[in-house]
Amino acid sequence: MATLKDVAARAGVSAMTVSNVINGRTGKVSAPTIARVQEAISALGYVPSAAARSLAGSSRILALVYEAQPGRPALETAHEALFVGVCEQAARAEGYALMLCGSSKAEDTVAQLRSWNVAGAIVMATTRMPPGDFLDRSGVPAVFIDAYRETGEISYVNVDDAGGARMAGERLGRAGHRRVAFVGPTTGIPGVVRERLRGLREGLAAHGGGVEREDVLRAEVDFDEGVAVAGRLVDRMTAVSAVFASGDVLALGIVMGLRRAGRRVPEDVSVVGFDGLALAGYSDPPLTTVRQPIRDKATTAVAYLLEELRSGDGAPRQVVLPVSWQAGGTLGQVTIHDKWSMNGAVGLSAWPRRMRAN
Repeated sequence: MATLKDVAARAGVSAMTVSNVINGRTGKVSAPTIARVQEAISALGYVPSAAARSLAGSSRILALVYEAQPGRPALETAHEALFVGVCEQAARAEGYALMLCGSSKAEDTVAQLRSWNVAGAIVMATTRMPPGDFLDRSGVPAVFIDAYRETGEISYVNVDDAGGARMAGERLGRAGHRRVAFVGPTTGIPGVVRERLRGLREGLAAHGGGVEREDVLRAEVDFDEGVAVAGRLVDRMTAVSAVFASGDVLALGIVMGLRRAGRRVPEDVSVVGFDGLALAGYSDPPLTTVRQPIRDKATTAVAYLLEELRSGDGAPRQVVLPVSWQAGGTLGQVTIHDKWSMNGAVGLSAWPRRMRAN
């Protein structure tokens, strides 16, 4: 059975253009292109579903697609909650409803989107379905969040993950830190976490520092996992002077875990996060972190999707939003005595006192 992608390949256009022609969104599609798509549909015998044919302006529902995990509440992290809340507010202001769509299997996700007759989708990076497959199977316009795969012809809203982590690495390096631990979810696939590790290494390298392979520790962005990974750091006697966490909630858990193990932050060890959440200011001292514009990411995603629905041009809309440094009190300056101690490969149990710095 022919698919949307087969039609696109035969006509020499994107899958989104085929979807626009099928659904009547041809305002910015040339007549020759429409003819090629129609010829390909006829030649291949492609039959779009009734749900897909009815998408052209009949629905006022936008889907937010995320990865559903057994035993875990939907979108429970502070970052996810803020992002979804702002998306809902932006969609409602334009007369659309936002529907949460948990994705565990590609077939189930597509069926859910079709059954609810959604107009378009905002797809979070945690969804494991590749962007091309999503567009091909769903047949609806989509904007992808924190996308690092198949970015050529898709619409996406990213933040400068590598640049933000590079900024953190440079700040750590200027403060005298040379060996830093990295804590976050898997770096085995292209994505946010891998980019943040890459940026951190680049920033530290500019000052003669780095992240050793054994100092890359895996943990989900969760407070309790941060507490647990801090215990692992102390037990391993790793000769690091600072820890960079891929998310603020994880970083705050690490701060708590280190304190429970008798380590002072930042006097004994520095901790830097990434997100810039409001809760970063609730700790004592406030967390030093890289701030990403979560509200701007959400409003831009909704705006891009609505632009596509109104124009039907199929053109990818892409942006990488800048990040900024959020000074706190968990980054300490390494003294000359500290540098001598690190050269002697002392472990966490022997961390000397450091002067506070941001």
